[in-house]
Amino acid sequence: MDAPTALVVDDNEMLRALLSRILDAEGFRVSTAGSVEEALLLDAAAHDVLLIDLRLGGRSGADLIDELRRIDPAVTARCLVLTGAAGLDPVPTGLSVVTKPFTAGELVAAVRAVVPADRVNEADRG
Repeated sequence: MDAPTALVVDDNEMLRALLSRILDAEGFRVSTAGSVEEALLLDAAAHDVLLIDLRLGGRSGADLIDELRRIDPAVTARCLVLTGAAGLDPVPTGLSVVTKPFTAGELVAAVRAVVPADRVNEADRG
């Protein structure tokens, strides 16, 4: 089976690159997007885990989550919300939150908590 897939959606290019390196080192095949529109073009709902910043330039991460729910209501179980403004940004109901700043270990633990177990095992073998 192929490596598990991750989609990082953040308008900060340096953070996208950092998250991509961390997840790649954990055995994930990583795609990145800087906007809601880019994420939708990458078939966001098909990824094993989605890391979505709430504050994107243009449409918000919450807008992306709403779009994904319309495509596949179950996708939110695989979403992690990234925010540097915990308590200020409204977080869509039922989603896991990773608050910036975070360590690589905290990020990996949060990702592994939402990725289906059989897909996490693929990352461990990768």
